[in-house]
Amino acid sequence: MRVYFTNLGCKLNQAELEGLARRFVAAGHSISEALETADLHVVNSCTVTHVAARDSRKIARRGRRLNPTLKTVLTGCYVAAEPAEAARLAGVDLVVANDDKHRLVERVHETFPEEQPLGVDAGPLPVPYVPLAFGNSRALVKIEDGCNMRCSFCIIPQTRGSQRSRPVDDVVAEVHALTTGGFQEVVITGVQISAYRSGETRLAELVERLLVDTDVRRLRLTSIAPWQFDRRLLDLFGSRRICRHVHLSLQSGCSETLQRMRRPYSTEDFARLATEIRSAAPGVAITTDVIVGFPGESEHEFEVGLEFVDRMQFARVHAFPYSVRNGTEAAAMTDQVPHAVKRARMKRMLEVAERGREAFWNSQRGQTVEVLWEQPKNDLWLGTTDNYIRVARSGPVGSGLEQVRLGRIVEGAVVAEEIAA
Repeated sequence: MRVYFTNLGCKLNQAELEGLARRFVAAGHSISEALETADLHVVNSCTVTHVAARDSRKIARRGRRLNPTLKTVLTGCYVAAEPAEAARLAGVDLVVANDDKHRLVERVHETFPEEQPLGVDAGPLPVPYVPLAFGNSRALVKIEDGCNMRCSFCIIPQTRGSQRSRPVDDVVAEVHALTTGGFQEVVITGVQISAYRSGETRLAELVERLLVDTDVRRLRLTSIAPWQFDRRLLDLFGSRRICRHVHLSLQSGCSETLQRMRRPYSTEDFARLATEIRSAAPGVAITTDVIVGFPGESEHEFEVGLEFVDRMQFARVHAFPYSVRNGTEAAAMTDQVPHAVKRARMKRMLEVAERGREAFWNSQRGQTVEVLWEQPKNDLWLGTTDNYIRVARSGPVGSGLEQVRLGRIVEGAVVAEEIAA
């Protein structure tokens, strides 16, 4: 059976989908690069905003229109938030709950026994770590799931449950297998990896284990909660194998708004932490998330938040307008910000975010860095530095990591210049 995969949402969703792809290959299936030629479409959905939920429904329905014989499997957070609605979607043949996602391949075999390859049973499947259609330069590894926080805007605790972590040895074994299979960079991901705890092992100890017990060339961390940042990580940035990239989720640059969001820090706390990180790891990229138009956000609060984001000069900002999520505290707040106001504020926030990104990229021009080449686009090859700068160059590139000098900025990337011999 030829399987096509669609991912919506976060890197955690992407990590789960890559794992599912490997399990389908282990079960004797192949990966299709086009929906029109696939036999099965696996959609890993998202519901963090109403737009993500809408896109999940649209993508789940569209497969049958493009390919009348296609079977569609829908899983992910949209399914967890709206199970009855998901089950009624036209064109969806199988719905798999988030907490059953690890059995998705088995569920497919049970539901469509005619599609099960001969000689393969529906029991637990081995997972081969081989390069797939997703590319073999970077792999994502999920180390934890769920969340015990109760931020007033967030639906994740409802869709993913309480926080839980994978055993250390399982994570180490997966990273080892991925690097043995040829992956150059491993991205450690989860809802918020700073909550990781397996026995007495926390995130810093896990990173140390991975550096000692695997041959991973580059290790990248994601989604660290500002109030849970372990200062022991600062010492680890001395290793060239740790990417100088920290994603600290801000959500708002105004402390009053953060209080209504039920976020346990102030902007002053956040700024102090960012200063510590930048001092410990020169050239580090600090990226973040920002919600615009949270209920009760006055013009003054927005201006305060905008100024803070401008002053921080983040390497990248994922800004998005507040979206009502049923069942959250914020959904019941009466002072919702009008859509037109949110749209106008988003425009200004995106302009500030772009200035910050350009300022960071300009600060790194002339530096000699390692780029991990990932994929061709038109006549260019695209890659990423350890500090999350998008790099482009024309012509053929070497495999894996290559040292280049960062040159001028053109159309969303920095030009890679060859280093003279």
